Amino acid sequence: MVFASLPRRVTDGNIRLRPLRIFDGPFMRQAFREKEVFEPNGMSKPVEGSWFEVWWWLKSVFFFSYCIEIDSHRSGFVGFYSLSPGGYAEIALSLFDGRTRGQGYGRRVFAMLERSLKRHSLVETVVARVKEDNHAAAGFWKGVGFEVEESFSQEGVIVMSKDLDKDL
Repeated sequence: MVFASLPRRVTDGNIRLRPLRIFDGPFMRQAFREKEVFEPNGMSKPVEGSWFEVWWWLKSVFFFSYCIEIDSHRSGFVGFYSLSPGGYAEIALSLFDGRTRGQGYGRRVFAMLERSLKRHSLVETVVARVKEDNHAAAGFWKGVGFEVEESFSQEGVIVMSKDLDKDL
């Protein structure tokens, strides 16, 4: 068994990534019930269940999961799933507060994580899945260096990836 690690906390100025805690459950549940959050993240309906069930689901699906704090306020979520140490990991990143979107915070969050992934040689490639009609998300991932890998028109999903070794 390979044990992989990333720093528990990552900070850059007014942005802090910290491990998802049980006390984040109500915040995450509320966020994943809002149409502006669940639809762009490829979900067809809001997350159901108690805040504890939502928290448990996030902790069980994502190998690494962080709460994004901006100016000491919970503002979003980022996590890695389908992690294959030395290979690839899939990423989910969402800023829940509309006031924080389009301000460069997502780019800074990804840059923080990218530096950590490179420093710890955890994976070579990061993969993001985007709904075909989610032009904002596709533009975001392209803006941080991801390239389209393949398009699954039957599923309406675009697979994008970034090779972390290219920038070294």
